[in-house]
Amino acid sequence: MIMKIRKIFLTSFIVFICLLTLGGCSSHSNDSASTTKEATTKKADQKIEEHYQNALSYLESGENKQAYEELGQIKQLKKAPHKVRTLYKELGYLLSAKKAVTTNDLEKAQNNLAKLEKITAPTALVTQIKAVQKEYQTVKLADHYSDEVKNYYAAGNYTAAGGSLQALDSLSSRYQAVALLQEEVAEYETKIAAAQASSQVAISSQEQTTAETEGNSKTASGQTEQSMSEASTTVETSGYTNARNSKILGAEYKKETGSELTNAPNEVVSSMSAKMSNQDVLSAFRSATTIPQEVGDQYYVQDLGAGLYQIEIRHTSSSQPQVSNLKGMYRFNVDTKVAEKLNEISGQYEKVN
Repeated sequence: MIMKIRKIFLTSFIVFICLLTLGGCSSHSNDSASTTKEATTKKADQKIEEHYQNALSYLESGENKQAYEELGQIKQLKKAPHKVRTLYKELGYLLSAKKAVTTNDLEKAQNNLAKLEKITAPTALVTQIKAVQKEYQTVKLADHYSDEVKNYYAAGNYTAAGGSLQALDSLSSRYQAVALLQEEVAEYETKIAAAQASSQVAISSQEQTTAETEGNSKTASGQTEQSMSEASTTVETSGYTNARNSKILGAEYKKETGSELTNAPNEVVSSMSAKMSNQDVLSAFRSATTIPQEVGDQYYVQDLGAGLYQIEIRHTSSSQPQVSNLKGMYRFNVDTKVAEKLNEISGQYEKVN
């Protein structure tokens, strides 16, 4: 009986030891599995972060497509951190906008850029968004100027046509859509120059006929005085071509004096030009419109009140110093940063930014 009890006790003890051992093994196995899972997750997170940082590096160097493809390599991207998924989506909009503006599909470009308007981070992405926004605005201006060249020339307004052509040519040709538009209207340069030269000949002929008619009615002494006067006038008006043709300056001078600015001495013209200038307004205007300033340009600014300014841009070239082309009459609101350009045919202002 005692032996039987001992046997039962020994058996129970052995079973207990086995169960205790198995429990320990099971616990060790679970701990090991948990550790392995944590290590795998950590490695995956590190890989995602690596892709993210690589994407930012691509963005900083302007390689937007490579940045997008870098994030696309992440497995189970939908489960990636919010910042990664967001950047991937925003890069998609950016690439679509870039492609659209390159092919001059401005409506599609605008729709995609609108989805990126409130982006403030990361810095590299913001920089690339601004670059595409600038290209979009430049192509928009190029479209506008290109249409004006054709329409103004057809209407016989050659100074406006020449000005719009010069405005178009001043835009950066590194943008594909701009370069194509510049090439498209290049033939108008010769046509406009010929038309302007013809107009100048007609004006000169008319002025000469008038002078001869007046001269015939004068004495020899009077003729000498007239010739000296005309020579003096020619010297006085040889410069300031843009200013003497300015609509803003001319209207302001006539309002103040009742006389025509075209007949005023150079020092008066210079004084009027300085008076109708505002560098702060012009800086804001160029920033808002991306309109570049080139050699031969002259800007005249008139304060219309309530933050609204009228800006006239005229241009003379070294090949035609006697011709002042009108590159545009604009209205600019310094508060809203909205710029409008006067349509010289319809007389209506049209938004350009």
